[in-house]
Amino acid sequence: MPLYASKQKGLALITVLFIFALVSLLAVSMQKRQVMSMAQASATINRTQAMLLAVSAEDVAKAFLKLDGKRDKDQGQEWDGAVELWNNPVTMELSGAEVFINIRDLQGLFNLNSLSPGDSAEAARQRFERLLNSLSLPASASPTAIAADTKEWLDTDSSASNTYQNLTPSYSASGMAFSHPSELLLLESVDRETYLLIEPYVTALPESTALNINTTHEHILQAWDLKLTLEQAKSVVEVARAGSCGLEVRDDNIFQNTTDFLAHKNIEDLADATKNKTNYKNWDKGNFEVYSQYFSVFIMIKLNEGSDSTQLIMESIVKREKDDFIGVVYRDFSRKIEDITTRLKIINC
Repeated sequence: MPLYASKQKGLALITVLFIFALVSLLAVSMQKRQVMSMAQASATINRTQAMLLAVSAEDVAKAFLKLDGKRDKDQGQEWDGAVELWNNPVTMELSGAEVFINIRDLQGLFNLNSLSPGDSAEAARQRFERLLNSLSLPASASPTAIAADTKEWLDTDSSASNTYQNLTPSYSASGMAFSHPSELLLLESVDRETYLLIEPYVTALPESTALNINTTHEHILQAWDLKLTLEQAKSVVEVARAGSCGLEVRDDNIFQNTTDFLAHKNIEDLADATKNKTNYKNWDKGNFEVYSQYFSVFIMIKLNEGSDSTQLIMESIVKREKDDFIGVVYRDFSRKIEDITTRLKIINC
């Protein structure tokens, strides 16, 4: 065979092999793209399904709170306490899914917006400082500085912005009410470690929102007055902890009105202007309530599809009106499992 013909056959063979390799690579690439597209579509479907389940679970929680409020109103027992059924976590098993719902009462927490400019702002600052002093904060955290910085952050007439505008990146103090407790992280005196320890005890509600004495914590109540010890505060809040979750007969496990609360042996003298001339105004009836309008609904959805699983965690802040209307204030998708199971809910049955 001539050398020239032999070279042509060799070149043709190489060309065929090259084309075969190229086609193989394209086929593999197309297969990978198809697998990725299918995985992406599956993830999107699962995420959408989880979101629909979360919103449905939110509706279940809203209906439960609405029913609780209507029942209380119809029976003339308009009070909310830690022994009630809504305070008990609920787990539901569905076909291929697990649904977890956990409700907490936000009005049992310290309201950061109570430090907003006004006649009671300084008293609220002192309460916040006492609350911070009662928590096991890092040695580097200063309760005095945090309370002062929070008050100044909310005040448009303060010079707080001068401090923050010199930071990198620079920003200004809001001069308006908190919409979420995480805004504390914007303060120069609050780092993440400190914030995580403070967060379970604070909330961001309208400034005039009263404290629910049936669902508050001893650290929060103790901060109300320098003369109230932690042990005394604990004995007060335990009035609404004597029962168990879902207790039907709750009359003896709850403060039915603020008058009964202010008549408690550990509170009576503090609320008396002749015996507590300094801080008796802290115990004004308007500062307290026995029912709640604002609740945090924690929801976790877990989808089990073969070897794959999709998990979605959502927190919904809901407001319940006395006319039976209940709506969502906002939703938060940044929560973690420990937030909704153990870390944030400090008021249990």
